Amino acid sequence: MFKRILIPTDGTEFGRNALEQGLEVARLMGSEVTILYALENPYEFLPAYSAETPERTEAMFEHYRAESEKALARIRDIATAQGVSAKAVLVEDSPVPAILEAAKEHDLVVMATHGRKGIERVLMGSVTDKILHNCSTPVLVLRGEVSG
Repeated sequence: MFKRILIPTDGTEFGRNALEQGLEVARLMGSEVTILYALENPYEFLPAYSAETPERTEAMFEHYRAESEKALARIRDIATAQGVSAKAVLVEDSPVPAILEAAKEHDLVVMATHGRKGIERVLMGSVTDKILHNCSTPVLVLRGEVSG
C-alpha cells in the first residue's frame, strides 16, 4: 500500500518516536524510506543586521550542514539495521516547502508534532500543521516524546 514513505526529521530526539514508528511501518510493508532533513539557513538575513563577517556566518552554516549530514547518516544506519531500505536527503530550504515538494514522490509522510496548544502554537507555528493542511499525500502524525 505504502511503497515510498517520507520521514522528515530535524535530527533531534524529539522526532525519534515518529522515526521509529515510520521505520516499523516501512519494515512491515516492505517500503522504501526517504529521510528528509530540511536545513534552513539561519544566517540568510543576518549580514544586514550583524557585525559578523560573511565568512564567519558561512563557516557557522557549514558547521550546521556537517551536523545535519551526521544526523542523517546515523538515521540511515538505524534504518539499515532494521532491514529498511532508506536514503537520506539533505535539502537546503525551509522545512514546509521542502517537505511538500518531497511528499509529491511518496505515498505516505510520517512526522512528529509537539502538540502545542493555545498561544504557544500561534507564536511558534507548526510545520506539521502546515503540512497537514497543504499536502495531498497522506500524513501520519505522531506525538513526539518530550522529556520533562
